[in-house]
Amino acid sequence: MPQKTRLHLLFSIITVLLLSSCQSTITDSNQLRSKILRSTVSVDFAPDGTLWRLTPTQQAIYIDHSNDNGKTYSAPVKINQKNQRISVWPENPASIKVSPSGRINVLYYADQQQKSTSFFSYSDNNGKSFSTPMLVSDQAKTAMHYMDKMLIDNKDNTYLFWHDTRHKLLDNKQTDGVLSIYYSKKSASDDSQFVNQFLSKGICSCCRTATALSNDQTPILFTRMVYEGGIRDHALISMNQDSSWQTPLRVTNDNWKIEACPEHGPAIAISNKNRIHLTWFTLGDTRQGIFYRHTDDFGKTLSPPMPLGNPDHLPSHPDVLTLNNRVIIVWKEFNGKQTTLHAKESLDDGQSWQQKQINLKSNSKNSHPKLISNNKDIYLSWTSEIQGHQLIKL
Repeated sequence: MPQKTRLHLLFSIITVLLLSSCQSTITDSNQLRSKILRSTVSVDFAPDGTLWRLTPTQQAIYIDHSNDNGKTYSAPVKINQKNQRISVWPENPASIKVSPSGRINVLYYADQQQKSTSFFSYSDNNGKSFSTPMLVSDQAKTAMHYMDKMLIDNKDNTYLFWHDTRHKLLDNKQTDGVLSIYYSKKSASDDSQFVNQFLSKGICSCCRTATALSNDQTPILFTRMVYEGGIRDHALISMNQDSSWQTPLRVTNDNWKIEACPEHGPAIAISNKNRIHLTWFTLGDTRQGIFYRHTDDFGKTLSPPMPLGNPDHLPSHPDVLTLNNRVIIVWKEFNGKQTTLHAKESLDDGQSWQQKQINLKSNSKNSHPKLISNNKDIYLSWTSEIQGHQLIKL
């Protein structure tokens, strides 16, 4: 073959490869919408009001941002430069939290050493680039870990909490479907491996734990536990000032006995008066459906459970958020054909409630509704397969 012909062929091959690479690169938010994995999009507001959005695709996690509350978005940035097999589902989405300093913290899952191995990455240059993703678990090769939650306190300390299967090494009597919670705390200046610490055993394996910070920046967990006889009720767990943990305090008594995975975690929000607002799902002997209650003394006394939604339309996956004296609860219902979103609102820190209209519905697969705030207003984030990601002010 003449040299000129060989060079022409080589140039043609390189051109095809470059074009293929360009075609597979996600360069704008419209391309990103068609790649959303399992309708799981995560969002958070930065202190300056910028909305940051995390979108998982089959092989990568992308981030973009909006300066107009979700009307338009920037070009996406790929967080994991090396492709991975991303693992997400509505009960186990990726997480994003923006620190008071503006650091963008990201937590996501990939099938690597174990299914849903979790990775942490951050950006200190306003999302232009991210640190090399770091494994969270120090036993990633031998123990599964998933359903991570992330909290950032006002001193930029990062708390990670996750469900972990290494409990079998601690207690061989635990049954299938019952795991432990582990956690790690790290300052913003610490780039070392996460130190894994045991928090509690007896956790329902498939129900995502809810987390929040009290007014004094103490982490508080609201989690479904498995009690004697296979009863799956919820407990509050709080960190003490010396970083030890209080004994889990049972705060629901629904008597739900089930040897299966509900895949239906609770939600928690804490008001500026330190009132703890709780929502959860149950199919117990005592009550069935989704419910709300609050407590002013960390679960010693609680308001009566308030049922939410139309029981004939399978109400599910409630979320709750507070802003000053305002509290909003949102959940979804399914009538057999269509999923619709519904809400209640309180303007007196949960003392009284009124219905709030939400005009969001979908005939396709969809995520759990999520509430976020920019410290001025409350927004609802929801993603469905057909409509894509939607953000509305409530």
